[in-house]
Amino acid sequence: MKTSPHAKSATRRDFLIQTGAATMGLAAHAATEKSPSPVIDCHVHCGLGEALQAPYSTENSPEHILRNMELGGIDQCVIFPISNTTYEQANIAIAETCRRFPGKFIGFAKHDAVTEKFRIRQMLFREVRELGLRGYKSHAPQPTREVLNTVAELKIPMLYHPRQVADLVEIARAYPQVDFILAHLGSPQSRNPQEHLNAIEAARHHDNIHLETSYVLETRYIERAVSELPAEKILFGSDGPDTHNALEIFKIRMLKLPKHQEELILGGNMKRLLDKHEA
Repeated sequence: MKTSPHAKSATRRDFLIQTGAATMGLAAHAATEKSPSPVIDCHVHCGLGEALQAPYSTENSPEHILRNMELGGIDQCVIFPISNTTYEQANIAIAETCRRFPGKFIGFAKHDAVTEKFRIRQMLFREVRELGLRGYKSHAPQPTREVLNTVAELKIPMLYHPRQVADLVEIARAYPQVDFILAHLGSPQSRNPQEHLNAIEAARHHDNIHLETSYVLETRYIERAVSELPAEKILFGSDGPDTHNALEIFKIRMLKLPKHQEELILGGNMKRLLDKHEA
């Protein structure tokens, strides 16, 4: 009997939850080893979404994020809206969440290049300059010129989940002034390990491409990235709420890196990119 995609998804989530419960004690212990630098999770979905596809598309409350931050030893999270058709109100909600919990959240904007076409520049300028959002999250197959030109003009970093690493390479070459953070080391859930290798090569050859570590199931590729690239090129993320940050941070802690390299990956690099664009 065939298993439906939804059943497969539920089974996968159940497996991850059970595995997480079995290892949470060890992961939480490692995760809460405090460092003098802030630990920043650079990839967390927040708020309410319209689609009913997966946890990151439905709901993640600030209170839930804060509980997980405490368990994982996280000082700050970069948050952005969950999937919606339009994002003006969702981005306002992200800014309000940042104000409600000062020092805990760093807001990134998100927009739909089709439904919000020709309005993105005006909205994004307001969201950054007036509401205090500090970056942009893109899950589009390929961001439009309208989006990219505005991000470049505002000089904000962009967290990007492309269809394939080659899409980002093309954009990064066209916009060398923009700092791009490639989500999931190029392949969520390590669906295509070759894309992990492509991501490492892209970061090696492009100064403005950085790699983010969330939802990499084949952790040897995180080890490879750390061994082949400067620590300054890698940023810790969890992709909450679909994955628990205590488990995701454990993947970094278990590498037993020199302290200064670990601190860069766990927050120093994100802080540097944000400070760079505040200057």
